[in-house]
Amino acid sequence: MKLVNRISLLFVLLLTLSLIASFLAIWSFRTSTEHIRKVSLAYDVHSHILSLKSHTYQLIKQYGDAIMIGDMDRGTGEAALIAAIRKDFQLARATITKELELQGDQELEELEDLVRLEHIIDQLIKDLDRVARNQAPDATSVNWNELSKILEADIDDRFHGMITAALAEEKREVEESLGEAAEEAETYRQAALGFAVLSVLLTMGSVVAIFRSIGRPVASLLGGIRAFSEGNQSHRIEVRGTGEIAEVAKTFNMMADRISLRTEMLTSENRALEEAVASRTQQLEQLVTELKKGESNRRRMLADVSHELRTPLTIIQGEADIALRGKHKTIETYQEALMRAREAAKHTSRLVDDLLFIARSESGETRLKVEQMDLKEIVEETTSTYGAGVLVLTDLSAAPMRGDPNRIRQALLVLLENARHHGGSEVIMRLEQTPHGFRAAVEDNGLGMTDEEKEQAFTRFFRGSNAADRYLEGLGLGLPVAKSIALAHGGDIELSDREDGGLIASLMLPGRPSLRAIA
Repeated sequence: MKLVNRISLLFVLLLTLSLIASFLAIWSFRTSTEHIRKVSLAYDVHSHILSLKSHTYQLIKQYGDAIMIGDMDRGTGEAALIAAIRKDFQLARATITKELELQGDQELEELEDLVRLEHIIDQLIKDLDRVARNQAPDATSVNWNELSKILEADIDDRFHGMITAALAEEKREVEESLGEAAEEAETYRQAALGFAVLSVLLTMGSVVAIFRSIGRPVASLLGGIRAFSEGNQSHRIEVRGTGEIAEVAKTFNMMADRISLRTEMLTSENRALEEAVASRTQQLEQLVTELKKGESNRRRMLADVSHELRTPLTIIQGEADIALRGKHKTIETYQEALMRAREAAKHTSRLVDDLLFIARSESGETRLKVEQMDLKEIVEETTSTYGAGVLVLTDLSAAPMRGDPNRIRQALLVLLENARHHGGSEVIMRLEQTPHGFRAAVEDNGLGMTDEEKEQAFTRFFRGSNAADRYLEGLGLGLPVAKSIALAHGGDIELSDREDGGLIASLMLPGRPSLRAIA
């Protein structure tokens, strides 16, 4: 028999044993549950009858007190006890009904006895009430005699006997259910013990048989695999028999031959790969060194440009202040010349400020003066200040947001300047609301930018071919500054092509920006 068939047979055997054990457990649970319900219901009926007995005797005592000393509470106590007796009957009847559902018609007699008992108590209540209502002057002795007769006839002869019989019947049912449960538990215990012994014997026999047929071959197979895994690639497993394990041993030996051959090939390829990786690593190290050097030069250049520009600007501004106080020429002449120099100094100073703003943005130290503002007013003010010829298109009545108005105005001026100097004759400013805020887009009908130029447009000092040919005064700082302003407000700037030719520069600003740094 094949190994697979043996294991399948063992699995079927274990599954059968598990199913039998499950059946026994379910059977025991169901029978135990049924007996528990029987005992619980019988106990409940017993409790209700005891309560009925107690309430009945209390009612008799209450009526006796009313006859002897008068009805002090005007029947309140009797009414409460009668209600309690009715409830006891109701609970007992409901519990016996559950017993009928569980055991069938065996409890019909018990239900009939309960009905007869209820009739007796109803008649007893009527008689007691009739006696208690006799309020004649000489009725005390008469009422007491009638009460004694009622107690002797109804209570001692009929009620006491039926209550005692009912309690004895419920006690018998409890004992009978407990006895049946004990007998069935003993039966289940014996069956479970026999099944356990049988299961152990069958399982041990099957395991021993399978171990004898596969234990030693598997041990030999594992030994060969262990030797091969430890590096002895020349080791081969001795093949015995024709079963599955023998097939596994043959397959393993074939695999070992292939692995040995493949290992030799991989060793040779690994040497070549190590040499290639070493060469590539050296090239990458050189490239990283060059990149670090370029980055260092870039930062040094930015610092030098900022430093070199601020010094002459300070001198120009100081000379302009001195020249404005001169007396050798007319005041108008000095003022015109020196005011131009001062404006030039201010322009250069703004250039330095742009460089510093970019540097601070990269280092996470951007400084903004944030306030509540209307972006629409900023757009209209900027376009009107910039000059005629810019068409503003918007459907918004207002665009409220929080930000730095001067910096946003500066970013818009950068986009307008680029469109005017590097685009065509038509410049359009569009302001619209987006799901996350607002979009101020500047469109032109110029030659536009290539994809490569768009990727480098926000690099400092980069100027596209179109800009270099048409506008010589630019330094390539406008878009980087505008980009830094947008990022500082939690927004961005996007460059895209216009459908009819030209470029669209979109300033994206959130309605509630997450500012990077605020002063």
